[in-house]
Amino acid sequence: MYKHAGKWLYFLGLVALDIAGLVLAFLAAYQLRTRLEIFVTIQPLREYWILTGVLMATCIPIFLQQGLYRDVRDLSMIEEYAKIVKGLTYAFLLTLALTFFFKLYERSRVLILLYWPLAAAILILARFGFYALLKALRAQGWDSLRVALVGSEKKVKAIRHLLKRYNQLGYHVVAEMLLPHGVSPRSEQWLTKIDHELLSRYQRREIDGVITSDTVKNYQNMLVLQEILQEYGIPHRSITEAFDLSGLKTPAGENLELLLADLDEGQVGGGHKVAKRVMDEVLSFLLILLTLPLWILVMAAIKLDSSGPIFFRQERVGYLGKKFNILKFRSMYAEASRYAKTPRGKNDPRVTRIGAFLRQTSLDELPQLINVIRGEMSLVGPRPEMPFIVEKYKPIYRYRFLVKPGMTGLWQVAGRDKPLEENIKYDLYYIKNQSLLLDLIILLRTFPAVTFGRGAY
Repeated sequence: MYKHAGKWLYFLGLVALDIAGLVLAFLAAYQLRTRLEIFVTIQPLREYWILTGVLMATCIPIFLQQGLYRDVRDLSMIEEYAKIVKGLTYAFLLTLALTFFFKLYERSRVLILLYWPLAAAILILARFGFYALLKALRAQGWDSLRVALVGSEKKVKAIRHLLKRYNQLGYHVVAEMLLPHGVSPRSEQWLTKIDHELLSRYQRREIDGVITSDTVKNYQNMLVLQEILQEYGIPHRSITEAFDLSGLKTPAGENLELLLADLDEGQVGGGHKVAKRVMDEVLSFLLILLTLPLWILVMAAIKLDSSGPIFFRQERVGYLGKKFNILKFRSMYAEASRYAKTPRGKNDPRVTRIGAFLRQTSLDELPQLINVIRGEMSLVGPRPEMPFIVEKYKPIYRYRFLVKPGMTGLWQVAGRDKPLEENIKYDLYYIKNQSLLLDLIILLRTFPAVTFGRGAY
């Protein structure tokens, strides 16, 4: 987004990483294909280098068009990973068309089918590592962007604290300009400030860009200010809260209550529901089979650790407000209250020794795969809440009932352990933008998010 000394190093580094990932994926696909002896013999490796070259020649420009080589400073990179999958799909389809045109269609189709998922997985993992390293370096002060904050006093203070809290984003606040409520940025006073402060600071390279922030009521003024910044060529970004730092941004000027104004039950249905249900059942069944030895170990550990049942059942509110019993491995003492509020923090006297480990690793939630197979839950969706919490819902929160509750979701990989007031935007974004691709990205990101703690790269 911003101009800085290392922008070309950043760009070339990502391009080199993608090229290396595509080559590695090709070699892995070729080796895997050669082991599939039930098919005809595959051509020599050298016969396929032109195919890889064509793919690279199409993939890199498509990634560039998708914005995958720009400087990204968000907490969660879910949308970046989704763009990788989408860009790869376009590149493979274009490559297949080009190979047909140049009469390379006799090459192994099985190899190409293996190449696509391997390339997607390797490129996403490579980007994950790259962003993790970059955030660690930025937290130490490397590649910081010097920014000026512009907005109301309340919002500027809040954004300053956010940027300090998330120092891995690499924003360093060097100036603040307060916008009085109800005063238009087009006034002579504000034009003078922009000319003599923001513009002069930017031209003297004292700042790399501007971050604007204000309440919805004053948003029109901020939009005018952003137009002025655009006119002067000053890089800028609008941040309203932590949700915007996650990379999942609400459209500028939209109030939260209007975010899903055009959403109804009919729009959430259709073929997507059927495909999602098939994916839920197939993946849940496979996951139960793959983790069956783990189930046995956990059940034995629970029995040895404390007296009481192995499974914990609790009433939750799900799709269209229907109640169901959610299943978990018991992590609390048997006599503990089922519906008491969970204390904030890690110290909960109700939790057993093995229960603390199960909660930390999220293994206590494995039995919810049974809820998914029953059709009460989905693998991905908003978390189901207890009835006494739902009774206190604001009207906007009830949009969460338009889809089945999930074992994981955007709250898990981007806003984990935050109160509902902050999580609601993740849920609303998911409901409005849900797709199988987004579900797969969330599922792929759930494991590292749970393993390494709050937030996601």
